[in-house]
Amino acid sequence: MPLLEMRNICKAFSGVYANENINLKVNKGEIHALLGENGAGKTTLVNILFGLYTADSGEILWKGEPAAFHSPKEAIAAGIGMVQQHFSLVRSMTVVDNVILNLQDNQFFLDRPDAERKLADLANLYKLTVNPRARVCDLSVGEQQRVEILKALYRNVELLILDEPTGVLTPQETEQFFHVLRSLKREGYGIIIITHRMSEIMAISDRVTILQGGRQVAELETSKTTPEELSRHMIGRELHVIAPTPRPAGGEENMLSLKGVRLDRPRRGHPLHPIDLCVRKGEIVGIAGVEGNGQKELAEVITGIQKLSGGTVTLDGQDLTRASVRQRYKEGIVYISDDRHNDSLVLGMTITENLVLREYFRPPYSRRSLMNRGIMEQSAREKMEGYQVRASGSSGAATDVKLLSGGNQQKLIVARELTDHAKLVVASQPTRGLDIGATEFVREQLLAQRNKGNSVLLISADLEEILAVSDRIAVLFAGRIVGILERSQATAEKIGLLMGGITEGGAPS
Repeated sequence: MPLLEMRNICKAFSGVYANENINLKVNKGEIHALLGENGAGKTTLVNILFGLYTADSGEILWKGEPAAFHSPKEAIAAGIGMVQQHFSLVRSMTVVDNVILNLQDNQFFLDRPDAERKLADLANLYKLTVNPRARVCDLSVGEQQRVEILKALYRNVELLILDEPTGVLTPQETEQFFHVLRSLKREGYGIIIITHRMSEIMAISDRVTILQGGRQVAELETSKTTPEELSRHMIGRELHVIAPTPRPAGGEENMLSLKGVRLDRPRRGHPLHPIDLCVRKGEIVGIAGVEGNGQKELAEVITGIQKLSGGTVTLDGQDLTRASVRQRYKEGIVYISDDRHNDSLVLGMTITENLVLREYFRPPYSRRSLMNRGIMEQSAREKMEGYQVRASGSSGAATDVKLLSGGNQQKLIVARELTDHAKLVVASQPTRGLDIGATEFVREQLLAQRNKGNSVLLISADLEEILAVSDRIAVLFAGRIVGILERSQATAEKIGLLMGGITEGGAPS
Protein backbone atom coordinates (compact mmCIF):
# COMPACT_ATOMS: atom_id res chain seq x y z
CA MET A 1 0.00 0.00 0.00
CA PRO A 2 1.44 3.43 -0.95
CA LEU A 3 2.18 5.87 1.85
CA LEU A 4 0.61 8.67 -0.19
CA GLU A 5 -1.64 8.89 -3.24
CA MET A 6 -2.85 12.10 -4.84
CA ARG A 7 -5.50 11.39 -7.49
CA ASN A 8 -6.67 13.76 -10.23
CA ILE A 9 -5.72 16.88 -8.31
CA CYS A 10 -6.96 20.12 -9.90
CA LYS A 11 -6.28 23.66 -8.74
CA ALA A 12 -6.92 26.89 -10.68
CA PHE A 13 -6.07 30.53 -9.94
CA SER A 14 -8.01 33.25 -11.77
CA GLY A 15 -9.38 30.61 -14.14
CA VAL A 16 -5.94 29.26 -15.10
CA TYR A 17 -4.97 25.73 -14.04
CA ALA A 18 -1.86 25.47 -11.84
CA ASN A 19 -2.57 21.73 -11.47
CA GLU A 20 -4.79 19.79 -13.89
CA ASN A 21 -5.54 16.14 -13.07
CA ILE A 22 -2.21 15.42 -11.39
CA ASN A 23 -1.55 11.93 -10.00
CA LEU A 24 1.28 11.29 -7.55
CA LYS A 25 2.15 8.16 -5.62
CA VAL A 26 4.88 7.87 -2.97
CA ASN A 27 5.84 4.63 -1.21
CA LYS A 28 7.53 4.09 2.14
CA GLY A 29 11.29 4.04 1.78
CA GLU A 30 11.17 5.91 -1.53
CA ILE A 31 12.64 9.19 -2.76
CA HIS A 32 10.31 10.63 -5.39
CA ALA A 33 11.48 13.63 -7.42
CA LEU A 34 9.13 16.31 -8.78
CA LEU A 35 10.56 17.98 -11.88
CA GLY A 36 9.27 20.83 -13.99
CA GLU A 37 9.91 24.35 -15.19
CA ASN A 38 9.28 27.34 -12.93
CA GLY A 39 5.52 27.79 -12.75
CA ALA A 40 4.81 24.18 -13.82
CA GLY A 41 2.76 23.55 -10.67
CA LYS A 42 5.20 21.61 -8.45
CA THR A 43 4.99 23.87 -5.42
CA THR A 44 1.22 24.26 -5.80
CA LEU A 45 0.85 20.47 -5.69
CA VAL A 46 2.86 20.03 -2.48
CA ASN A 47 1.16 23.08 -0.93
CA ILE A 48 -2.17 21.30 -1.44
CA LEU A 49 -0.76 18.21 0.26
CA PHE A 50 0.62 20.31 3.15
CA GLY A 51 -2.67 22.12 3.75
CA LEU A 52 -1.60 25.53 2.46
CA TYR A 53 -4.03 25.32 -0.48
CA THR A 54 -7.27 23.40 -0.96
CA ALA A 55 -7.68 21.43 -4.19
CA ASP A 56 -10.65 22.32 -6.39
CA SER A 57 -11.16 18.62 -7.12
CA GLY A 58 -9.43 15.26 -6.71
CA GLU A 59 -8.60 13.25 -3.61
CA ILE A 60 -5.70 12.51 -1.27
CA LEU A 61 -5.16 9.08 0.28
CA TRP A 62 -2.79 9.03 3.27
CA LYS A 63 -1.83 5.48 4.36
CA GLY A 64 -4.75 4.20 2.33
CA GLU A 65 -7.36 6.42 4.00
CA PRO A 66 -9.01 9.52 2.48
CA ALA A 67 -7.50 12.70 3.89
CA ALA A 68 -7.97 16.45 3.50
CA PHE A 69 -5.55 18.76 5.30
CA HIS A 70 -6.88 22.27 5.84
CA SER A 71 -3.73 23.64 7.46
CA PRO A 72 -0.04 22.73 7.87
CA LYS A 73 -0.83 21.95 11.52
CA GLU A 74 -3.18 19.14 10.41
CA ALA A 75 -0.64 17.81 7.90
CA ILE A 76 2.14 17.79 10.50
CA ALA A 77 -0.11 16.05 13.03
CA ALA A 78 -0.77 13.34 10.43
CA GLY A 79 2.96 12.86 9.83
CA ILE A 80 3.80 15.10 6.84
CA GLY A 81 6.62 17.62 7.10
CA MET A 82 7.74 20.22 4.59
CA VAL A 83 10.90 22.28 4.17
CA GLN A 84 9.98 25.15 1.89
CA GLN A 85 12.30 26.95 -0.50
CA HIS A 86 11.83 30.13 1.55
CA PHE A 87 12.27 29.14 5.18
CA SER A 88 9.51 29.69 7.73
CA LEU A 89 11.71 30.41 10.74
CA VAL A 90 11.38 33.20 13.32
CA ARG A 91 14.70 34.97 12.84
CA SER A 92 14.84 36.59 16.28
CA MET A 93 14.39 33.27 18.10
CA THR A 94 16.92 30.54 18.87
CA VAL A 95 17.21 27.27 16.97
CA VAL A 96 15.64 25.19 19.75
CA ASP A 97 12.73 27.64 20.19
CA ASN A 98 12.01 27.47 16.46
CA VAL A 99 12.05 23.67 16.55
CA ILE A 100 9.63 23.34 19.47
CA LEU A 101 7.40 26.27 18.48
CA ASN A 102 3.69 25.32 18.49
CA LEU A 103 4.29 21.79 19.73
CA GLN A 104 1.30 20.53 21.71
CA ASP A 105 3.53 19.23 24.51
CA ASN A 106 4.54 22.84 25.26
CA GLN A 107 1.10 24.14 26.12
CA PHE A 108 1.61 24.15 29.90
CA PHE A 109 5.29 23.51 30.53
CA LEU A 110 8.38 24.28 28.43
CA ASP A 111 11.45 22.12 29.15
CA ARG A 112 14.17 23.76 27.05
CA PRO A 113 17.09 21.66 28.37
CA ASP A 114 15.27 18.44 27.46
CA ALA A 115 14.39 19.84 24.04
CA GLU A 116 18.03 20.83 23.50
CA ARG A 117 19.19 17.30 24.36
CA LYS A 118 16.67 15.71 22.00
CA LEU A 119 17.61 18.16 19.25
CA ALA A 120 21.34 17.52 19.74
CA ASP A 121 20.76 13.74 19.57
CA LEU A 122 18.78 14.15 16.35
CA ALA A 123 21.42 16.45 14.87
CA ASN A 124 24.19 13.98 15.70
CA LEU A 125 22.22 11.03 14.32
CA TYR A 126 21.77 12.67 10.92
CA LYS A 127 24.94 14.81 11.00
CA LEU A 128 22.96 18.04 10.75
CA THR A 129 25.26 20.09 12.97
CA VAL A 130 23.81 23.30 14.37
CA ASN A 131 24.04 25.15 17.69
CA PRO A 132 20.64 24.81 19.47
CA ARG A 133 21.15 28.12 21.30
CA ALA A 134 22.15 30.19 18.27
CA ARG A 135 19.71 32.79 16.99
CA VAL A 136 18.41 32.06 13.51
CA CYS A 137 19.34 35.58 12.33
CA ASP A 138 23.00 34.73 13.01
CA LEU A 139 22.96 31.52 10.95
CA SER A 140 23.98 31.10 7.33
CA VAL A 141 21.31 30.07 4.84
CA GLY A 142 22.71 26.52 4.81
CA GLU A 143 22.46 26.29 8.59
CA GLN A 144 18.89 27.60 8.50
CA GLN A 145 18.00 24.80 6.11
CA ARG A 146 19.35 22.25 8.61
CA VAL A 147 17.10 23.79 11.26
CA GLU A 148 14.07 23.36 8.99
CA ILE A 149 14.89 19.68 8.41
CA LEU A 150 15.48 19.06 12.13
CA LYS A 151 12.20 20.83 12.88
CA ALA A 152 10.36 18.34 10.65
CA LEU A 153 12.20 15.28 12.00
CA TYR A 154 11.61 16.42 15.60
CA ARG A 155 7.88 16.12 14.90
CA ASN A 156 8.20 12.43 13.89
CA VAL A 157 7.05 12.89 10.31
CA GLU A 158 6.73 9.90 7.97
CA LEU A 159 6.74 11.87 4.71
CA LEU A 160 9.22 14.71 4.17
CA ILE A 161 8.71 17.26 1.37
CA LEU A 162 11.84 19.16 0.33
CA ASP A 163 11.52 22.16 -2.02
CA GLU A 164 14.90 22.91 -3.68
CA PRO A 165 16.83 21.57 -0.67
CA THR A 166 20.35 21.80 -2.12
CA GLY A 167 20.10 25.28 -3.62
CA VAL A 168 22.07 26.74 -0.68
CA LEU A 169 24.58 23.92 -0.19
CA THR A 170 28.14 23.38 -1.38
CA PRO A 171 28.99 20.11 -3.19
CA GLN A 172 30.42 18.67 0.03
CA GLU A 173 27.31 19.68 2.00
CA THR A 174 25.09 18.28 -0.74
CA GLU A 175 26.83 14.91 -0.57
CA GLN A 176 26.45 14.91 3.22
CA PHE A 177 22.80 15.85 2.81
CA PHE A 178 22.28 12.94 0.42
CA HIS A 179 23.68 10.60 3.10
CA VAL A 180 20.95 11.96 5.39
CA LEU A 181 18.26 11.28 2.78
CA ARG A 182 19.54 7.75 2.14
CA SER A 183 19.48 7.08 5.90
CA LEU A 184 15.89 8.32 6.11
CA LYS A 185 14.96 6.18 3.12
CA ARG A 186 16.44 3.06 4.77
CA GLU A 187 14.37 3.78 7.88
CA GLY A 188 11.17 3.81 5.80
CA TYR A 189 10.54 7.52 5.35
CA GLY A 190 8.84 8.68 2.18
CA ILE A 191 10.53 11.70 0.60
CA ILE A 192 9.35 14.12 -2.09
CA ILE A 193 12.16 16.25 -3.45
CA ILE A 194 11.65 19.21 -5.79
CA THR A 195 14.85 20.01 -7.63
CA HIS A 196 16.00 21.30 -11.00
CA ARG A 197 19.42 19.66 -10.94
CA MET A 198 19.51 16.63 -13.20
CA SER A 199 22.64 15.22 -11.55
CA GLU A 200 20.87 15.22 -8.18
CA ILE A 201 17.76 13.54 -9.55
CA MET A 202 19.88 10.80 -11.10
CA ALA A 203 21.93 10.40 -7.91
CA ILE A 204 19.25 10.34 -5.24
CA SER A 205 15.74 9.59 -6.53
CA ASP A 206 13.92 6.33 -7.22
CA ARG A 207 11.16 7.75 -9.44
CA VAL A 208 10.47 11.07 -11.17
CA THR A 209 7.16 12.78 -11.93
CA ILE A 210 7.46 15.56 -14.52
CA LEU A 211 5.01 18.47 -14.77
CA GLN A 212 4.67 20.91 -17.65
CA GLY A 213 2.22 23.80 -17.69
CA GLY A 214 0.31 22.36 -14.74
CA ARG A 215 -0.10 18.93 -16.35
CA GLN A 216 1.63 15.64 -15.65
CA VAL A 217 3.61 14.65 -18.75
CA ALA A 218 5.60 11.65 -17.47
CA GLU A 219 6.38 9.35 -14.57
CA LEU A 220 9.68 7.51 -14.94
CA GLU A 221 11.89 5.17 -12.98
CA THR A 222 15.17 6.99 -12.45
CA SER A 223 17.28 3.91 -13.14
CA LYS A 224 15.65 3.54 -16.56
CA THR A 225 15.93 7.15 -17.79
CA THR A 226 18.60 9.70 -18.69
CA PRO A 227 19.08 13.46 -18.12
CA GLU A 228 18.45 14.00 -21.82
CA GLU A 229 15.07 12.25 -21.65
CA LEU A 230 14.11 14.20 -18.52
CA SER A 231 15.05 17.46 -20.24
CA ARG A 232 12.96 16.62 -23.31
CA HIS A 233 9.90 15.95 -21.16
CA MET A 234 10.46 19.05 -19.07
CA ILE A 235 11.29 21.80 -21.60
CA GLY A 236 10.60 20.10 -24.90
CA ARG A 237 14.23 19.94 -25.97
CA GLU A 238 17.63 18.81 -24.79
CA LEU A 239 19.62 21.22 -22.68
CA HIS A 240 22.43 23.21 -24.27
CA VAL A 241 25.72 22.60 -22.49
CA ILE A 242 27.46 25.91 -21.74
CA ALA A 243 31.16 25.19 -22.18
CA PRO A 244 33.87 27.57 -20.96
CA THR A 245 34.88 29.95 -23.75
CA PRO A 246 38.00 32.15 -23.98
CA ARG A 247 37.64 35.77 -22.96
CA PRO A 248 37.26 38.29 -25.77
CA ALA A 249 40.56 39.69 -27.00
CA GLY A 250 41.98 42.65 -25.06
CA GLY A 251 40.22 43.96 -22.00
CA GLU A 252 43.11 43.88 -19.53
CA GLU A 253 41.92 47.14 -18.00
CA ASN A 254 40.23 46.80 -14.60
CA MET A 255 36.53 47.55 -14.29
CA LEU A 256 36.38 46.91 -10.51
CA SER A 257 39.28 47.28 -8.14
CA LEU A 258 39.11 46.50 -4.40
CA LYS A 259 42.15 47.48 -2.35
CA GLY A 260 42.41 46.63 1.34
CA VAL A 261 38.62 46.43 1.69
CA ARG A 262 37.63 45.64 5.29
CA LEU A 263 34.36 45.21 7.14
CA ASP A 264 35.08 45.02 10.86
CA ARG A 265 31.54 45.09 12.21
CA PRO A 266 29.10 43.73 9.66
CA ARG A 267 25.40 44.40 10.04
CA ARG A 268 25.07 40.63 9.94
CA GLY A 269 27.23 37.64 9.02
CA HIS A 270 31.01 37.52 8.70
CA PRO A 271 33.60 40.33 9.00
CA LEU A 272 35.77 40.88 5.95
CA HIS A 273 39.53 40.99 6.39
CA PRO A 274 41.59 43.11 3.95
CA ILE A 275 40.58 42.04 0.45
CA ASP A 276 42.44 42.90 -2.75
CA LEU A 277 40.58 41.88 -5.89
CA CYS A 278 40.10 43.16 -9.40
CA VAL A 279 37.62 42.28 -12.14
CA ARG A 280 38.75 43.18 -15.65
CA LYS A 281 36.56 44.54 -18.40
CA GLY A 282 35.00 41.66 -20.31
CA GLU A 283 35.62 39.16 -17.50
CA ILE A 284 33.56 36.97 -15.17
CA VAL A 285 35.20 36.39 -11.80
CA GLY A 286 33.53 33.64 -9.79
CA ILE A 287 33.50 33.79 -5.99
CA ALA A 288 33.33 30.29 -4.50
CA GLY A 289 32.94 29.47 -0.84
CA VAL A 290 30.81 27.72 1.75
CA GLU A 291 27.72 29.80 2.49
CA GLY A 292 28.33 32.27 5.32
CA ASN A 293 32.04 32.99 4.78
CA GLY A 294 31.59 36.63 3.78
CA GLN A 295 30.07 36.35 0.29
CA LYS A 296 27.00 38.47 1.07
CA GLU A 297 29.07 41.01 2.98
CA LEU A 298 31.45 41.35 0.01
CA ALA A 299 28.51 41.92 -2.36
CA GLU A 300 26.96 44.50 -0.03
CA VAL A 301 30.24 46.38 0.40
CA ILE A 302 30.67 46.62 -3.37
CA THR A 303 27.08 47.76 -3.94
CA GLY A 304 27.15 50.23 -1.02
CA ILE A 305 24.58 48.53 1.21
CA GLN A 306 27.14 48.13 3.99
CA LYS A 307 29.77 50.80 4.66
CA LEU A 308 33.29 49.43 4.61
CA SER A 309 35.67 49.95 7.53
CA GLY A 310 38.72 50.56 5.37
CA GLY A 311 40.10 50.31 1.85
CA THR A 312 38.85 51.62 -1.49
CA VAL A 313 36.30 50.61 -4.13
CA THR A 314 37.03 51.82 -7.66
CA LEU A 315 34.83 51.34 -10.74
CA ASP A 316 36.24 52.07 -14.17
CA GLY A 317 38.83 54.40 -12.63
CA GLN A 318 36.33 56.29 -10.47
CA ASP A 319 36.58 56.13 -6.66
CA LEU A 320 33.17 55.08 -5.29
CA THR A 321 34.30 54.29 -1.73
CA ARG A 322 31.94 56.83 -0.18
CA ALA A 323 29.21 56.66 -2.82
CA SER A 324 25.63 55.68 -1.91
CA VAL A 325 23.74 52.70 -3.31
CA ARG A 326 21.90 54.96 -5.76
CA GLN A 327 25.12 56.67 -6.88
CA ARG A 328 26.81 53.32 -7.49
CA TYR A 329 23.82 52.11 -9.49
CA LYS A 330 23.92 55.31 -11.54
CA GLU A 331 27.62 54.68 -12.28
CA GLY A 332 26.87 51.12 -13.44
CA ILE A 333 26.94 48.72 -10.45
CA VAL A 334 23.86 46.47 -10.50
CA TYR A 335 23.00 43.77 -7.96
CA ILE A 336 21.22 40.43 -8.17
CA SER A 337 20.84 39.47 -4.51
CA ASP A 338 20.75 35.93 -3.11
CA ASP A 339 17.71 36.87 -0.97
CA ARG A 340 15.05 38.03 -3.40
CA HIS A 341 12.27 38.45 -0.84
CA ASN A 342 14.16 40.57 1.68
CA ASP A 343 16.55 42.47 -0.60
CA SER A 344 15.15 42.74 -4.11
CA LEU A 345 11.35 42.64 -4.36
CA VAL A 346 8.32 44.28 -2.78
CA LEU A 347 5.97 41.31 -2.81
CA GLY A 348 2.77 43.34 -2.42
CA MET A 349 3.55 45.45 -5.49
CA THR A 350 2.96 44.56 -9.13
CA ILE A 351 5.45 43.31 -11.71
CA THR A 352 5.44 46.75 -13.35
CA GLU A 353 6.12 48.54 -10.07
CA ASN A 354 8.96 46.18 -9.13
CA LEU A 355 10.60 46.58 -12.53
CA VAL A 356 10.85 50.38 -12.14
CA LEU A 357 11.96 50.45 -8.48
CA ARG A 358 15.44 51.55 -9.53
CA GLU A 359 14.43 54.23 -12.06
CA TYR A 360 10.84 55.36 -11.44
CA PHE A 361 12.02 58.92 -10.67
CA ARG A 362 13.80 59.58 -13.98
CA PRO A 363 12.79 59.78 -17.67
CA PRO A 364 11.14 58.15 -19.52
CA TYR A 365 9.21 56.86 -16.50
CA SER A 366 8.86 60.23 -14.80
CA ARG A 367 8.94 63.88 -15.86
CA ARG A 368 8.57 66.83 -13.48
CA SER A 369 7.58 64.46 -10.66
CA LEU A 370 4.74 62.94 -12.72
CA MET A 371 5.01 59.21 -13.44
CA ASN A 372 4.02 57.86 -16.85
CA ARG A 373 2.18 54.60 -16.12
CA GLY A 374 1.74 53.77 -19.81
CA ILE A 375 5.48 53.75 -20.52
CA MET A 376 6.13 51.78 -17.31
CA GLU A 377 3.64 49.08 -18.32
CA GLN A 378 4.93 48.90 -21.90
CA SER A 379 8.50 48.52 -20.65
CA ALA A 380 7.37 45.85 -18.17
CA ARG A 381 5.63 43.83 -20.91
CA GLU A 382 8.76 44.00 -23.08
CA LYS A 383 11.00 42.83 -20.24
CA MET A 384 8.61 40.03 -19.31
CA GLU A 385 8.74 38.78 -22.88
CA GLY A 386 12.51 39.20 -23.25
CA TYR A 387 13.30 37.46 -19.95
CA GLN A 388 10.53 34.84 -20.13
CA VAL A 389 8.74 35.99 -16.97
CA ARG A 390 5.43 34.15 -16.82
CA ALA A 391 2.45 35.37 -14.78
CA SER A 392 -0.57 33.09 -14.40
CA GLY A 393 -3.98 34.57 -15.17
CA SER A 394 -4.87 37.51 -17.38
CA SER A 395 -3.38 40.32 -15.25
CA GLY A 396 0.03 40.19 -16.94
CA ALA A 397 2.32 43.00 -15.77
CA ALA A 398 -0.36 44.09 -13.24
CA THR A 399 0.07 40.78 -11.34
CA ASP A 400 1.32 41.08 -7.76
CA VAL A 401 4.86 39.69 -7.48
CA LYS A 402 3.86 37.53 -4.50
CA LEU A 403 1.72 35.45 -6.91
CA LEU A 404 4.71 34.51 -9.11
CA SER A 405 6.69 31.30 -8.70
CA GLY A 406 10.15 31.67 -7.13
CA GLY A 407 11.85 31.18 -10.48
CA ASN A 408 9.76 33.86 -12.18
CA GLN A 409 10.51 36.24 -9.31
CA GLN A 410 14.23 35.64 -9.89
CA LYS A 411 13.95 36.24 -13.63
CA LEU A 412 12.12 39.48 -12.85
CA ILE A 413 15.11 40.70 -10.80
CA VAL A 414 17.52 39.77 -13.59
CA ALA A 415 15.33 41.66 -16.10
CA ARG A 416 15.39 44.78 -13.91
CA GLU A 417 19.11 44.76 -13.12
CA LEU A 418 20.65 43.92 -16.51
CA THR A 419 20.08 47.38 -17.97
CA ASP A 420 21.91 49.03 -20.86
CA HIS A 421 23.93 51.19 -18.48
CA ALA A 422 25.25 48.28 -16.38
CA LYS A 423 29.05 48.08 -16.21
CA LEU A 424 29.49 45.66 -13.29
CA VAL A 425 26.97 42.94 -12.47
CA VAL A 426 27.26 41.64 -8.90
CA ALA A 427 25.30 38.40 -9.19
CA SER A 428 24.84 36.48 -5.94
CA GLN A 429 23.31 32.99 -6.42
CA PRO A 430 21.54 34.24 -9.60
CA THR A 431 20.18 30.82 -10.61
CA ARG A 432 19.14 29.56 -7.19
CA GLY A 433 15.70 27.96 -7.48
CA LEU A 434 15.56 28.21 -11.28
CA ASP A 435 14.67 25.31 -13.55
CA ILE A 436 17.26 24.04 -16.01
CA GLY A 437 15.92 26.08 -18.92
CA ALA A 438 15.84 29.32 -16.91
CA THR A 439 19.29 28.57 -15.44
CA GLU A 440 20.66 28.19 -18.95
CA PHE A 441 19.00 31.49 -19.94
CA VAL A 442 20.44 33.46 -16.97
CA ARG A 443 23.94 32.09 -17.53
CA GLU A 444 23.71 33.11 -21.17
CA GLN A 445 22.72 36.64 -20.07
CA LEU A 446 25.79 36.86 -17.81
CA LEU A 447 28.02 35.67 -20.65
CA ALA A 448 26.40 38.24 -22.95
CA GLN A 449 27.30 40.99 -20.46
CA ARG A 450 30.89 39.78 -20.41
CA ASN A 451 31.05 39.57 -24.20
CA LYS A 452 29.83 43.20 -24.44
CA GLY A 453 32.89 44.26 -22.43
CA ASN A 454 31.11 44.56 -19.09
CA SER A 455 32.20 42.72 -15.95
CA VAL A 456 30.50 40.15 -13.75
CA LEU A 457 31.26 39.17 -10.16
CA LEU A 458 29.48 35.82 -9.82
CA ILE A 459 28.93 34.58 -6.28
CA SER A 460 27.63 31.02 -6.34
CA ALA A 461 27.51 27.93 -4.14
CA ASP A 462 27.13 25.86 -7.32
CA LEU A 463 30.63 24.78 -8.37
CA GLU A 464 29.30 23.51 -11.68
CA GLU A 465 28.07 27.03 -12.41
CA ILE A 466 31.31 28.66 -11.29
CA LEU A 467 33.37 26.36 -13.51
CA ALA A 468 30.99 26.74 -16.46
CA VAL A 469 31.10 30.52 -16.88
CA SER A 470 34.01 32.01 -14.90
CA ASP A 471 37.28 33.26 -16.39
CA ARG A 472 38.95 33.38 -12.97
CA ILE A 473 37.82 31.95 -9.64
CA ALA A 474 38.48 33.45 -6.21
CA VAL A 475 37.72 31.41 -3.10
CA LEU A 476 36.45 33.09 0.05
CA PHE A 477 37.01 31.50 3.47
CA ALA A 478 36.34 33.13 6.85
CA GLY A 479 36.13 36.57 5.25
CA ARG A 480 39.43 36.24 3.38
CA ILE A 481 40.32 35.41 -0.20
CA VAL A 482 42.47 32.30 0.18
CA GLY A 483 43.18 31.65 -3.48
CA ILE A 484 42.59 32.93 -7.00
CA LEU A 485 42.74 30.42 -9.87
CA GLU A 486 42.68 30.83 -13.63
CA ARG A 487 39.84 28.78 -15.12
CA SER A 488 42.37 26.54 -16.90
CA GLN A 489 43.95 25.66 -13.53
CA ALA A 490 40.74 25.22 -11.58
CA THR A 491 39.21 21.87 -10.64
CA ALA A 492 36.36 21.02 -8.29
CA GLU A 493 38.88 19.30 -5.99
CA LYS A 494 41.19 22.33 -5.76
CA ILE A 495 38.31 24.70 -5.16
CA GLY A 496 36.74 22.35 -2.62
CA LEU A 497 39.94 22.27 -0.53
CA LEU A 498 40.21 26.07 -0.60
CA MET A 499 36.55 26.34 0.40
CA GLY A 500 37.44 24.30 3.48
CA GLY A 501 40.35 26.63 4.27
CA ILE A 502 43.07 24.27 3.03
CA THR A 503 45.57 26.20 0.93
CA GLU A 504 48.15 24.85 -1.49
CA GLY A 505 50.40 22.27 0.18
CA GLY A 506 47.63 21.17 2.57
CA ALA A 507 48.18 23.95 5.12
CA PRO A 508 45.05 25.31 6.83
CA SER A 509 44.35 28.98 6.21
